[in-house]
Amino acid sequence: MPSYRYCFLDSADSIAEFHVIASGTDGEARTRADRLLAACDHPGIEVWDGGRHVYRVRKTDSSRNDDSTAMDRRASEPKL
Repeated sequence: MPSYRYCFLDSADSIAEFHVIASGTDGEARTRADRLLAACDHPGIEVWDGGRHVYRVRKTDSSRNDDSTAMDRRASEPKL
């Protein structure tokens, strides 16, 4: 089972902390990232499989969206 690196992002999109967790597939890793993000105070999370970027999601500003649990999903490469 592959191990994915879950990187919790701060407001400046820098890595605040990370955890390595085994997940069966990319889809499972994305679902886990959504759940981890919903349960934490960090504004965003990225998922990596080694050097391969798998997923990135940020919490949206609740003033821009009536659903405060909605998330902005982007599959863009991280800032270097």
